[in-house]
Amino acid sequence: MKQYWAKHQGRIRWGVRTAIETSDALYKSEGGLFFVWADRVELRDGSLVFLNEDGAIQGALAAGSWQAVFEAGPDDSPQAIETKR
Repeated sequence: MKQYWAKHQGRIRWGVRTAIETSDALYKSEGGLFFVWADRVELRDGSLVFLNEDGAIQGALAAGSWQAVFEAGPDDSPQAIETKR
């Protein structure tokens, strides 16, 4: 399944580790990581939901399709990490 993400629609850059194929090389790097811009991310019943500052959904990943999500620093290193159980 390919995922489509709006570019730079948020203040925070989130890194997601997943095996899902992404449609845009800009958001994918080696090691199964891709990056999403959103104001916040929430965990809802195991799914990742990316939101703008008004609470509108920017994108989502279903439960079971991701391994970790983190706020990415300037060098793509994790600032804080959430992993699925």
